[in-house]
Amino acid sequence: MAGAEPLWIMELTTAATFKAPLDALLAGRALAWRVGAVLAGSWLLAAASWAEVPMYPVPMTLQTYALLVIAGLSGLRLSLEIVFVWLAQAAMGLPVLAGGASGLEALVGPTGGYLLGFLAAAGLVGWLAARTGRAWLPLTASFLLAHAVILLLGFAWLASGLGAKAAFVGGVAPFLVGAFLKTLLAVATVKLAGDRILTR
Repeated sequence: MAGAEPLWIMELTTAATFKAPLDALLAGRALAWRVGAVLAGSWLLAAASWAEVPMYPVPMTLQTYALLVIAGLSGLRLSLEIVFVWLAQAAMGLPVLAGGASGLEALVGPTGGYLLGFLAAAGLVGWLAARTGRAWLPLTASFLLAHAVILLLGFAWLASGLGAKAAFVGGVAPFLVGAFLKTLLAVATVKLAGDRILTR
C-alpha cells in the first residue's frame, strides 16, 4: 500500500513503549521518592556485595543478581543513577563493595573492570527493557548479555596486570555457571516483582 511504513520501522516505533515497573511507580511522585529509590537500590547492591565467597583475585558475590533485578525493574536512567550512587559511596569510603571494601583504591583494584562493567550492564539492561518489556526470552537474553559485558570488562582489566590466561582462569571461568544461574533467578525475580509493582 502506498505510503505504508515498512514493518521494521513500525517495530522500531512501537518498541520503545514499555515503561519499567519502578519508573512507572515513581512517575508523577515527588523527587524524594526517586531519591529514596536510588538510595535503597544502592544499599541493595551493597548488601549483595557482602554476600560473598572469598576467591582470588575476584570474589564471588550476589552483586550481578541484584544488579540485573534493579536494572530490569528500573529502566535506563534510574538503574544508572543507582549504580553511580553505589560507586560514589564506595569512593567516599563507605564499605559497600565486596568484603566491605571502599575507597578509590578498591575502585581501581583487581575488580575495577567488573565495577565498570556493572555500570555498562545496568545501562544496557535498562535500555533493552524499554524496548523488549519483561517477556521471558528477551529478558533472559539481555541478562546473559549483561553478564558477558561484565565478564569481558573484568577480564580485560585483569589481563592488563595478570596476563590473559591468569585473568580467564581466575576472573572468568569460575563465574560462568553462576552467571547462568543468577540470570535465571534474576529473570524470575523481575517477572514476579514487576507484576506486583505494576498492580499497586
